[in-house]
Amino acid sequence: MTGPMNRFDDLASGRLGGALPGAPQPSRRDRLRRLVHDWSLEVTPRTVEALASRAPPPGTQIYITHLPGHPFEEVIATAERLKTQGYDPVPHLVARAIPDRTTLESWLLGLTHRAGVDAVLLLAGSLAAPHGPYADSLALLEAIDLRDHGIRRLAMAGHPEGHPQADAGALEAALISKRDYAERHGLSAWAVTQFLFDAEPLLAWHRRLEELALDLPIRAGLPGPASLATLGKYALSCGVGASRAALAQQGKRLLRLARPQPPTRQVLALAEAPPAGLRLHFYPFGGIAATLDWVEALDEGRFALEERGDELRIVAP
Repeated sequence: MTGPMNRFDDLASGRLGGALPGAPQPSRRDRLRRLVHDWSLEVTPRTVEALASRAPPPGTQIYITHLPGHPFEEVIATAERLKTQGYDPVPHLVARAIPDRTTLESWLLGLTHRAGVDAVLLLAGSLAAPHGPYADSLALLEAIDLRDHGIRRLAMAGHPEGHPQADAGALEAALISKRDYAERHGLSAWAVTQFLFDAEPLLAWHRRLEELALDLPIRAGLPGPASLATLGKYALSCGVGASRAALAQQGKRLLRLARPQPPTRQVLALAEAPPAGLRLHFYPFGGIAATLDWVEALDEGRFALEERGDELRIVAP
């Protein structure tokens, strides 16, 4: 759970560093709780209705997807609703979906003045062709000063497993340019990744960012508890790469289990040696209630660690 002024925003602004040298090493359980703390959630203007019956804690950072072919008014209305309810909305701003500068300014006005938000997740989008002059997020940033339009915090898309429309070098150059833009304009900045079925691509990507002197805080995308069939469907549709092999390796084991499985393996692996500034972002493919039940149990310490053979399991309500 997180809010507009919290430790993650301190990290994004460079106000906090890592652990003190020589400090006592936390237990595996404590590392797990620290990793899960300040989690965030993804919703759409349609799935947000589920929050009426199963609400996250106040101040939770909630990202709002702009669905292809749907009016941006839905995103603004959802952001306004979530802000009124005490959450920290972060709407997606999809560069390729914007037809012209007038529309861009209108959307930003709606987000900042009507909905009262000051953060966006900027991404190019998966449209085959742009609807206007912005072929990618960098083209948008070159055309406008977001701070002049009320934006103070900038989340940017991270692709540990690559992107079907850009090579690794182009993705790295774009991330550097966006980081530099945020620094020039005084914006807090961080990266939010695609969802992962394995921790290693994220850890390898973070090592690469360190080589590039890119010290952005990261929200690592993870799927909430869901069935193998559901996870496989999203993996195929979203082009998730190497970690899809990890999902396939878990297939036989997961098929023997009747209930949806949470991202236990990823969370345990990330908790062993989490990069500084790492937080978790959940895509609730198996339903918002199931995701909230699981992540809140970990955040609040309502879980046990259980060893079965060579496998460590998280046992939560």
